[in-house]
Amino acid sequence: IGTLSVTSLTFVHYRYSQISNTAIPYLQSMQIISPKLESIKRLCKDIKTPNNEDRCLFNATLQLRQIQNAITSSTVNLTNNQNYNIFETLTYTLAKDDPIGQQTLQSILEKVKNMDNLIATQKTDIWQELNKNAEDTKTIIDDFSKRTNTQLQEYSTQINDAIKYAINSIAIVFFIAITLLWFFTRWLTEAFSRPIESMIHQIHSIGTGEVDLNKKLKIKSEDEIGALSQEFNKLVDTVYGVTVFKKVIEEDTTLAAVYGRLADVFENESGIEDFRIFDVNLPKEQMSIVQPPLATEEGMMCHAEILNDCSLCRAQKTAHKISSLEYEGVCRQFINSTGKEHVCIPLIVTGQPGAIAQFIFDKKQCDEDVEKINEKVFKAESYIKNSLSVIETKQLMHTLRESSLVDGLTGLYNRRFLQDHSNQIIAGVLRRKKQISLLMCDMDFFKQVNDEHGHDIGDSVLKDTSRVLRESVRDADVVIRFGGEEFIILLVDTEPDYGIKVAEKIRENIEKTKFKSSKAGALKKTISMGVSEFPKDTNGFWQAIKYADVALYNAKDNGRNRCVRFEKSMWEESGNF
Repeated sequence: IGTLSVTSLTFVHYRYSQISNTAIPYLQSMQIISPKLESIKRLCKDIKTPNNEDRCLFNATLQLRQIQNAITSSTVNLTNNQNYNIFETLTYTLAKDDPIGQQTLQSILEKVKNMDNLIATQKTDIWQELNKNAEDTKTIIDDFSKRTNTQLQEYSTQINDAIKYAINSIAIVFFIAITLLWFFTRWLTEAFSRPIESMIHQIHSIGTGEVDLNKKLKIKSEDEIGALSQEFNKLVDTVYGVTVFKKVIEEDTTLAAVYGRLADVFENESGIEDFRIFDVNLPKEQMSIVQPPLATEEGMMCHAEILNDCSLCRAQKTAHKISSLEYEGVCRQFINSTGKEHVCIPLIVTGQPGAIAQFIFDKKQCDEDVEKINEKVFKAESYIKNSLSVIETKQLMHTLRESSLVDGLTGLYNRRFLQDHSNQIIAGVLRRKKQISLLMCDMDFFKQVNDEHGHDIGDSVLKDTSRVLRESVRDADVVIRFGGEEFIILLVDTEPDYGIKVAEKIRENIEKTKFKSSKAGALKKTISMGVSEFPKDTNGFWQAIKYADVALYNAKDNGRNRCVRFEKSMWEESGNF
């Protein structure tokens, strides 16, 4: 529209300049010159007397002077420079370029000069020649006037046509522009509005916890909106994956299963191949590797001391993310000589780190593409944050379950633990083709302690006895408070006659122990023990416990403070067949 407007206005301006600068001045000059020539012709016809001749010559000379002035004035107007800008000056210059008109004016001026010269010569036939020149000049003027009028009409028609064509063209272009604008608006709606509306809907769904992968954005272009749609779809996939992950781990029964799920998403979703998950036992100030399942101390990138003293771990101590990508050598426990970088993220549960997720990366890989590493860590953090509430619940359930399986006074497992886990212990022993040595223990004359020294001293004796029992066996063995002052010890994966040796060791340790007493100073106590072996003595686990109990009573009957190995004859003598 702008181009059409400028073009049409320029053409109109050009033609108008030709009219105002050439056609109109020419016509005005001709209108002045024609009457003057007619007057000269009349003077040539009216000459009669010499006195009248002088007057006619004077009048003819005056008319010729006026004709010359009119022509000169017209020429001056054509060359007059006005204060126009460069564009207007150029237009006016082009409009004034009329060679035919200039030549015609020049020929008229020459005719007038010739007539003026004739008058000056005062020849006898001056009036005839003067009349002839006037008629010739009049003919030229008439032809020139006709040409100028025709040119004026032509210019006027062209101006009108230009205005009409410009209006029609602008109208057509305007219609085309409106049509294109409509299509462009529709395209904008398709390209921008609908994807944004879909994003808003998906964001609302994410906010309400209902993520629908069937409503992902359709990528129709490769521009910024297409890139935005693609990134948003990735976000939806991540949110959906995290949401489903949280629902799955909520249904897992154990904390170990949750750690296993986290390990899977670290590797498969975040793309982190080398990682460790450390479980933190704050009461014992210890850490243990729970993922990968077969990881050992030798495969750690940190000093092994952190396993026995978790306060040495910077992430556990500060409860903040620790990254050597941000500050090299930030953690003193990480072994820098391995050519690796690490990012350690604490899993904050009930305000304290319940576990530590450690991600290991090659230093060369970090130098080349640290942004990609950060993206992997960020995605892993998303899963960690969404699993914290579930981990807290699982730890609480684990604690409650452990409290129901642990004796509150001694800290040993109770009878319920034996009932719940006996099948697992038995299956493992039978699979390894080993046996279990069962030690049934009972404090000698324990009732006298409560009667003479009070129940507080009795409880103290039980606690010290539990400590001695734990210290006298291996970590893999299980010590259980069976009830009252009775204890049962499961020595797992033993050889024949191993149980009686351990029992004798325990008996000696109890006998050497000095138990505290507020009244009589240190107390000395003894213990009686019965030993049986499963499945050597019987194929029934609980039957083997009964055999150990029978051996215990045999030790009691034969003077106490002794260890007795079960024999078949004891079972027959007890009246059980």
